[in-house]
Amino acid sequence: MSKYLNVPNGDYKISVQTGGTIYLNTGFETGTVELSGNLLVKGTTTTVESITTTIKDNIITLNAGELGAGVTLNEAGIEIDRGQFTNAFFKYDEDVNGFIAINGASQLLPLATNEIDSRNQSLTLNAGSSTINVSPTVDYERKVFTYDGFGNLTGYNSAKADTIPNTQAVVDYVAYNFANVFLRQIGDGIASISSVEIDDEENTGNPSVIVFKIDAVPVAEVYSDRWDFSEVRITGTTIETINGTGSQDLVLRANGTGNVRIDDILDINSTASVPAFPTDGIRLYVDNQYTGKSGIYFANDEGNRDELVSKNRALLFGMLF
Repeated sequence: MSKYLNVPNGDYKISVQTGGTIYLNTGFETGTVELSGNLLVKGTTTTVESITTTIKDNIITLNAGELGAGVTLNEAGIEIDRGQFTNAFFKYDEDVNGFIAINGASQLLPLATNEIDSRNQSLTLNAGSSTINVSPTVDYERKVFTYDGFGNLTGYNSAKADTIPNTQAVVDYVAYNFANVFLRQIGDGIASISSVEIDDEENTGNPSVIVFKIDAVPVAEVYSDRWDFSEVRITGTTIETINGTGSQDLVLRANGTGNVRIDDILDINSTASVPAFPTDGIRLYVDNQYTGKSGIYFANDEGNRDELVSKNRALLFGMLF
């Protein structure tokens, strides 16, 4: 039989001895005690032994009434009883100015999730003096790049352009590139780089060339049929000057006290015009033969020009004069 207590005017108070207990007995682990208003608990400990707890409030406040700058006790959070194992905590820690998952032995605990959203702010992974790794994932690098059935990297998967590689992936990719990918340029320097650059006809549409630069200035170009230096060109067996007005001398010079030496037959073609006198030394050239019957002429810095005499003509001149 139900009973109803109504106090229309004033409060209703149940009082027992100091330290006593008030029981609301609805039966062992059955029945319901329902409060239609707010519940205020002023004791130091609240214990809830229900198996299922449902809370409608979307935000639960811990460390309520804090008056200090931050959490005065340095941390606030949730403790999870793990029975025979060390309890686990998820709490806000003032020392790290953030949330940490930790156990009673002050050991950090793992967090299982499939995404971290930094809300368009920089995401920092601070490992301190340790490292960031993907262990115990097996063969993680094969999830970044493309490998064959023998574990050899075979290429780059553009569909995984935003995937972060591990160290093994970097090692494999560098080895793959050295073995399979040609480098167009190698060089060194900062402001004025010295380099070797390669441009192939298949990519440029121009004749293939290798350009050597010293301090960013081209000093030599290698084509399929010739070498071009800044002033000299070597084509097959021909050495020639290439810059200026076409009047530059091609100089053959031995170092120190050495001499320029020719160990074979020397062919000298006829000149198109008579050369001018040199300003120093002697100039040899070939023209139509005259009385000397050699066709070899000289012009020296003294203003003399004449034909060298052949052996037979020299003997004849010797007998006549």
